[in-house]
Amino acid sequence: MNRQAPLALLAVLLTLTLFGSTRSRALDPAADTESTETPATGGPSAPGDGAEQTDLLAEIEERPEEPPPFDFSPYRVLIWVASDDPRIDAQSIEVDLMKYLDRDFRSVWRTVVADAPPGVASIARRDLASITFDSIAAADPVIALKRDHPDSVRVHFASDAGRFLQGIPGTQGRVQDVLRRIEEDPESKSTPAKFAWKDKLRPIQGDAVALRDLWKNESTEALLVSRGMADSLSEPEAKLIVPPLQGQVIEAIKHFDKIYVVRLQTKVAPGTVDVMELDTLMQHFGDVVHHEMVSRSEVAMSVGVAVRDAFSPVVRIDNAGKNNATGLVRAAGLALDPDSPIHVRVGEVLVPLVRKDNRKGRPLTIGPLDFAYLYVTEEDKHSVKMDFYSGRMTTLQGRKNNRTHRMALRLRPRRDTTTLRLHAKGEPDQPLIGYELHGKELDSTSMTFVGRTDWNGRLNVEKIDRPLRLLYVKNGGAILARLPIVPGHHEQVVADLAGDDMRLQAESYIRGVQNAIIDLVAVRELFKARINMRIKEGNLKAADELLETLRNEPSNEKIANDMGVKQTMFLKAIGRNANQTRKVDEMFSETRELLAKHINPRIINDLEVALIEAEKGGQTPAAEEQAEGSDESPPATDGDAEGTADAEPVPTAESAPEAESAPEAEAAPEAESGLEPVAQPEPS
Repeated sequence: MNRQAPLALLAVLLTLTLFGSTRSRALDPAADTESTETPATGGPSAPGDGAEQTDLLAEIEERPEEPPPFDFSPYRVLIWVASDDPRIDAQSIEVDLMKYLDRDFRSVWRTVVADAPPGVASIARRDLASITFDSIAAADPVIALKRDHPDSVRVHFASDAGRFLQGIPGTQGRVQDVLRRIEEDPESKSTPAKFAWKDKLRPIQGDAVALRDLWKNESTEALLVSRGMADSLSEPEAKLIVPPLQGQVIEAIKHFDKIYVVRLQTKVAPGTVDVMELDTLMQHFGDVVHHEMVSRSEVAMSVGVAVRDAFSPVVRIDNAGKNNATGLVRAAGLALDPDSPIHVRVGEVLVPLVRKDNRKGRPLTIGPLDFAYLYVTEEDKHSVKMDFYSGRMTTLQGRKNNRTHRMALRLRPRRDTTTLRLHAKGEPDQPLIGYELHGKELDSTSMTFVGRTDWNGRLNVEKIDRPLRLLYVKNGGAILARLPIVPGHHEQVVADLAGDDMRLQAESYIRGVQNAIIDLVAVRELFKARINMRIKEGNLKAADELLETLRNEPSNEKIANDMGVKQTMFLKAIGRNANQTRKVDEMFSETRELLAKHINPRIINDLEVALIEAEKGGQTPAAEEQAEGSDESPPATDGDAEGTADAEPVPTAESAPEAESAPEAEAAPEAESGLEPVAQPEPS
């Protein structure tokens, strides 16, 4: 009985071994191929087969994983905690905070909670609203290497600095901080060669000013300074080497999509939680979200509520037209709950952001477009369709490449009003006073009067039913600009516009010229009637004198030359404003057409021909009538003849209205137009 038990156990093991061998062959196509194509030799297998399989598995493990699609890619989130109470830190609230955030973001966030770096915590405690990307990155320690160093082209990493540099001076405090970070890093024990450059650090007896003075020393190769100071070093320019230290802001930005800076104030009653979101790709900060703590025991929940409120979904703009665009919502495919904060809904407003990098991956242009918004009109699964509204000559169109990123962030206005200030372009101290603003509906052409700017060019814009408002700036009846605004998004927005004053001056000048042209037409017609009357009466000498006076009136050429000088002056003052330039050119063109139509030498030429024909005829029509009636009337005396010849004829009924229409009260438009006053004919 005892002998049969080992035999049975041996049989079971043999059966399992054979079954496992058969199953492995069934799962290995290469084994099947080898068994069918290679004849059995009866000897042991080749020793290289196991090595080949090991290499294949290692190659598979080393293959980089392809990034998931954008709508199935979760956010990498970092939460920095800056507390005024050392008993409340990231470790104390991490567990409860993660439990709260998992309710909404478990499938779409990969979250890390940590204490804020000292530089970030200092700025957050002082004024969280004033935090900027440059301010939080300026405190990072970097190695500033001189560009003209012989080995500058060989030094790319901190480990290279340890091989090619003799010494790296730095202040005592910064050197001690760097050494402390290295000791706290677990990799300093496993890979000491990565931190071999620490042996080249040289603390100096002095402050940052003394350290800056060392940069001018020819024997100095590099300095251990903050990023902010490194950017200011010149002669020669500094090449920045980022050391592999924990708590570096730049490194955190590279590894996370969103960073939330949390400020906890527990020494006030009630305690407060302030959160600001940083979108790392666009280096864009959101608004500060303020919440009051329910109690000191509910700190984690208060932080979770504020972080959820500060979250802004990201939309990648894939196709952009002139007035519309379509985009893909990140991680929308991972959020199964339709009420998840990940989704973007119809009627919401997004701010478009554009980033263009150089070949080294550093941004050339980055940030939101000025006075530009996207309005969601349709939601289609994981994508959205949007209308694009812009107040500048900006567009989302352009070629697609790996160095250009076009994104959009959802807005959530947290104020009731926004103050709009208008000032002259390039002159912030010159406000645009009394400019009118009219609002237009998004889906109609009706416009309503919103208000007029005050003495400082300001106007408060309030919220309406829709979050986006289209405002049109008018002055003198002309539309100067269109400004899309989301009231409550910013406390104050400033628009620098090309002032419309020069266009108004040009319009005033043109009105004066047109009035002068009308006056000149009336005077010329009056001269024409009087000259024809003298010719009929046979008083050719008086007709010739009136004709000479008519010739001395402003001609077409003189008025046109004066207009050309004025137009050049106005266009030079306006500058590159295409809209105002076009309007001024149109006004001057219309006036030139009016001048060419009504002020031309035809009247003078006709009167000259009539006067020459009268002189050649020798006897005017009036003399012929007098000769025919000589038999019936007594001859006139010499005195009567002289009196008749010198007497001024009474104006006819046709000429009376023309004489009365001669403008005498239009001196102001003539003076404004720059034309000489029109001479009036002497009364008879």
